[in-house]
Amino acid sequence: MKRFTVALAMLLSAAAVAHVNDRGMDYRLFKDRFGQSCCGVEDCRPASDFLETVVDGEPVVRLLIDGVWITVEHSYVIADHATDGRAHFCGRLHRPGGTSPEVKAEPICVILPPHDT
Repeated sequence: MKRFTVALAMLLSAAAVAHVNDRGMDYRLFKDRFGQSCCGVEDCRPASDFLETVVDGEPVVRLLIDGVWITVEHSYVIADHATDGRAHFCGRLHRPGGTSPEVKAEPICVILPPHDT
């Protein structure tokens, strides 16, 4: 009985650490530009839409997250591609003052789908 309890506890703790999105993509597999994990347990999410563009001469990615467009420097885009066909933001989003419509992004990495060739 004790072995069963230990095995069950290990299984439940592994499930709690898993960070898999609604289409089965496991965010834990992605590493940032420094080789560190892109996300913790809850800071990666798919974008509703995205656009790669240039702002003030610098390449950026614009991501639509929770109905708000955020801009992230292109240097946060990792080499590995999203396996579910969507763009993803990993990091934190802050609303100054708590209710502001403006969102300040603290990116860790951006995962993009493969480009069409």
